[in-house]
Amino acid sequence: MGAFTATDLTLYLGGPQPVLNALSTTIANSAVTAVVGPNACGKSTLLRTFARILTEAPAR
Repeated sequence: MGAFTATDLTLYLGGPQPVLNALSTTIANSAVTAVVGPNACGKSTLLRTFARILTEAPAR
């Protein structure tokens, strides 16, 4: 199985500003990866988007 790749990911959640803006990343298969940061910085939103629980919206 190959790597997970996200390219130019932008996510809006009802407001005029994106909560994720032009995010690009590649995570190697079987890699142990941590998402760290302060409270309310978007860690859960990022992981929900990767799992397609939240879907990408077109740029406005």
